[in-house]
Amino acid sequence: MSLRLRIPRTMRASLVAALLAQPLGVQSDGTPLRDLSGHDVEEAQLRSAVASRTLTWLTGTSANNDYISVGRMANFFGFVALRVSSGQSLTRAHVARDTLAVLEPPQIEEGLVALLDEQIQPHAETQAVRIEMNRLLERLLVGEDITRGDFLALGRRYGAAEAELGRVIAQRLGEIASTLTSEQRDKLAAIRAAHATGQPETAPAPANRVRLPNVDRQELVNLAARFLSWTTGSPDFNDFEVVGKPSQHFGFVSLSLASGHSMRRGAVAREVIDMLTQDQRDMLEVAVAQNTALFPEFLAARSALMRELEVALQGDVIDAETIQRLGAKVGEIEAQMTWAQATAMLNVRDALSVEQLDALLAMRARYTVSEAETVQRDGVEHGRQLFAQCVLCHTPSRANAIAPSLANIVGRDIAADVGFDLYSPALRRFAQSEESWTVDLLNAFLQSPRKLVPGTTMGFDGFAAQQDRAALIDYLATLD
Repeated sequence: MSLRLRIPRTMRASLVAALLAQPLGVQSDGTPLRDLSGHDVEEAQLRSAVASRTLTWLTGTSANNDYISVGRMANFFGFVALRVSSGQSLTRAHVARDTLAVLEPPQIEEGLVALLDEQIQPHAETQAVRIEMNRLLERLLVGEDITRGDFLALGRRYGAAEAELGRVIAQRLGEIASTLTSEQRDKLAAIRAAHATGQPETAPAPANRVRLPNVDRQELVNLAARFLSWTTGSPDFNDFEVVGKPSQHFGFVSLSLASGHSMRRGAVAREVIDMLTQDQRDMLEVAVAQNTALFPEFLAARSALMRELEVALQGDVIDAETIQRLGAKVGEIEAQMTWAQATAMLNVRDALSVEQLDALLAMRARYTVSEAETVQRDGVEHGRQLFAQCVLCHTPSRANAIAPSLANIVGRDIAADVGFDLYSPALRRFAQSEESWTVDLLNAFLQSPRKLVPGTTMGFDGFAAQQDRAALIDYLATLD
């Protein structure tokens, strides 16, 4: 089903000019928005992002890393800038509610609802490549031989897939924009002004409440909010991006959700940085400096992509080949930033003391109100993903081991790693009554280390799910 265009093509250019006429940081009535300068690339903010990810990635799970917030993918439509300019007071739900009340039923049903179906495949393809990147990072985390070149190639694939998703969304939003009446445009501009200044109660009152169709309402809300922010914002405004948005592969959003949104990146970062030695902080600074240098290049490449998307607001067809080429460039730069962060965090991990490791685990537990594995998988691959938590202490590359190697652990004598001599007295006593790490004994230990071996110095609380324990043991059996 296609959306009927009510405005002749000859009039579209002037309408688009009206939609995009407002300069950065100024509302339609001339009221300044919150100043966004200084939010683009500051070393302090990058340092905060990398430090907080040091906690979430080194202590998290695959499900944590795979979680992504609504609207993160194909984040080309200016909502982040609008939210920041409002002082973080506006929400997608409120903006979408007011926007949908302005649109006519055909614009909603033949436009936004049709887009829900159109974006399913490109959204799934983008998410699949993102998860591939997460798995590659986790293989790096457990000590497998992963090259930077392989990771950057995957980053290019991800960028191209995400850009294609953006093209599908932009094309349909552009069609809807071309059907707006002057009255609708005025109302949308007023809605933007009301929410951006933190006064949503001043938004135009809807004539009647919109009856939403029986669809994915969360995603419909996301699309409606994007429609408002993209069609009422200037290109400069829509180009805005915060430093924590690129490289969202490290689980921070998931832990923020698990904390009931009580954790703040800055507070977490300060706690992590205060725990580190100066040498360890310097390791993170390598990634901060590299990301600081790359961030303007990332923004420039992303802006070039967005200019191509904006041709849809002029009623033109977006060139898919150009979009994917530009998207691959954006994805490669983002992958470079991600790789630098990952390698810096691994260097820090390998230099952590026992006390620091315990502090890191305690920190995560303190921020977690309700956290559960949301994706369950069988087999060795799931075990590999869980093992990424084990290598926080059982790190193969550490010069001075603080925990024994887990190679050949299945069936090995207890407390018998010849390369490790720091076993706790409790585990040595346990070894006198139990001969070897059988599958059943490993299962009991992984469920609750301190319950099976009271007094053990192992700081991990254990895996509650039997499926997780079985998968991890299957993976441990492959290590030699």
